[in-house]
Amino acid sequence: MKVFGLIGLFLYSSLFSQNLFALSEKNYPAEYAEKIVPLIKKMNEGTFNGVNNVSIHYRTYLQPQARNCLVILPGRTEPVEKYAEVIYDLTQTPTGKNLDFYLMDHRGQGQSARMTKVGDMGYVDHFANYVTDIETFVRLQELDIRCEHKFLLAHSMGAGIATALIIKNPNIFERVALSSPMLKIMTRPYSYGVARTIVEAQTLVGRGAKFAIGQTGFNPDAKFEENSFTSSPERFVMAMSMFDTFPLAKLGGVANRWVLEIMKGTNPIRSRFHEISVPLMLFHAGLEAYSEPSEMIKLCDEAANCKRVYLETSKHEVMMDRDVNRNVVIKNLVNFFY
Repeated sequence: MKVFGLIGLFLYSSLFSQNLFALSEKNYPAEYAEKIVPLIKKMNEGTFNGVNNVSIHYRTYLQPQARNCLVILPGRTEPVEKYAEVIYDLTQTPTGKNLDFYLMDHRGQGQSARMTKVGDMGYVDHFANYVTDIETFVRLQELDIRCEHKFLLAHSMGAGIATALIIKNPNIFERVALSSPMLKIMTRPYSYGVARTIVEAQTLVGRGAKFAIGQTGFNPDAKFEENSFTSSPERFVMAMSMFDTFPLAKLGGVANRWVLEIMKGTNPIRSRFHEISVPLMLFHAGLEAYSEPSEMIKLCDEAANCKRVYLETSKHEVMMDRDVNRNVVIKNLVNFFY
């Protein structure tokens, strides 16, 4: 066993001493146009009816030789097309060549239907509907039939929803990777308790579909220097340009009801981390601004099988951060999703 382990480590190190990843920040715009834009155009696209007939948008990227399946759930504000670079990176490896990819825009964002008249407001009717939509997506795509092995990759809000999903459905996926999971939302400058009291009161008086304090609509002039989600200027520009390419996906700040539903939905799962038995990999950004870090540590401590990867210099979106951080993420994903 020791010899096999040493051989495996040698092969793994040799594999990743090569430049396997799709892009480098040094020539990012040109390489993105050459490699990623065509991949997005090759993706299949469709919709299905989620809870209460809310139209849910999805994309798939299928490979003829693939036997396994990876479902990708984005974070808040992110359209699924933003994950095309992650798909490309993975498909440069043997692991990725054996994966079909299934991506879903959560209700109220991306190109899925909105539930308020203010189209660029982050809003959800009930947290549980996020979970049910994913269950419907997995069922309609017939993943139990199509896939030898089913994996899940989820970021931020999507990772918080994914945690609720795997507690409710322990066998729905065989391996789950969580990036900066929103298990407890950060509410600075208010304490968590004060923030919950405010949004509960605002919702109670009929302001649930109004922007929460300090929140505004989509800002097309957002500056890299003021952002808290990536330390990569190149990927910041890419993320913002997504909203030019897919204008229906524009999303600004959140409503009072959204904050309240996230709080209500994630609160019960924080006492159930010990129930999670599926193998987990958790990516923890050192410069986190949205998801409470202590809950990520608690999840990995209490779940039966969890590896936490700490990225000291990364901001919240570890898969959209600088090469030095995101390459660590991709390498770990390749190893994790065999």
